[in-house]
Amino acid sequence: MTRQAALNETHHRINNMLTFDIEEWFHANYDHINPDDFRGKGSKFRAHMDALLEMCSNTGSKATFFVLGCIGEDYPDVVKAIAREGHDVASHGYGHQLAYKQTYDEFKADVKKSVDILEDLTGSKVLGYRAPSWSIVESNLHYLEALVELEMKYDASIFPVKTFLYGIPTAPTEIHKPRVDGIELDLYEVPMSVMKLGGRNMGYSGGFYFRFFPTFFIKQAIRSANRQGSNSIVYLHPREIDATEQKLSLPSKEHFIHYYNVSGTKKKLEHILKSFNFTSVSEHLKHNYGLDVQ
Repeated sequence: MTRQAALNETHHRINNMLTFDIEEWFHANYDHINPDDFRGKGSKFRAHMDALLEMCSNTGSKATFFVLGCIGEDYPDVVKAIAREGHDVASHGYGHQLAYKQTYDEFKADVKKSVDILEDLTGSKVLGYRAPSWSIVESNLHYLEALVELEMKYDASIFPVKTFLYGIPTAPTEIHKPRVDGIELDLYEVPMSVMKLGGRNMGYSGGFYFRFFPTFFIKQAIRSANRQGSNSIVYLHPREIDATEQKLSLPSKEHFIHYYNVSGTKKKLEHILKSFNFTSVSEHLKHNYGLDVQ
């Protein structure tokens, strides 16, 4: 076997992780935006979800869907469909509030509210959580203790980068059990994928980064991670696959970050899903870390 063939075999053997943050087009964390002003006033959410689930089915991909509790209230049939098709239903909180703007008790109550809604719909335990806008940062890292208290098994809220809104640039880039005040938590942290660019961590496989970088670049970055025995995580929001969905009125910088190249994202996602193997976070943890997913 040639070296390239061996690398290709390794790349095909490794399962990457596919994740979606399940929220409406108006769920965003800007001071002048109140999602409640838009709730129930129309969207293409169901069509977006049908498209994502069909894409997963057509490519044999399994995913983790981090679902807002309010989505469970408004679209219970969609949440049931996600579970019925064998995907991982996890929590994204209840109403897309930034975790670092909540007190510890508010955060814990918010997560519990969403978990109760999702578990009632699916009949299965919710194992994981991802904070809206990656809002577990250094100042509220101890909030992860609330997830342990709620008997959750993993968190996927930490992005090892630094932006104006989120990030812990010094955080570990591999799956690990985080430490708070020197004590290791009984919880897996599944950080967002990053690559080194100019000596700094940068995302490449989700959200704005996924929309910004060309397909060949993303594929190259995923292959590079896989060759090193690491997994890449893809994440997107339903609104990112449809340029015709309604849009928020945002300042130019935020508009660029929020909506750049939305028109090309669905085709890009389809291509990436056909090019690599994808599984859910819980399945990855089950097969590689012995996580009990029951």
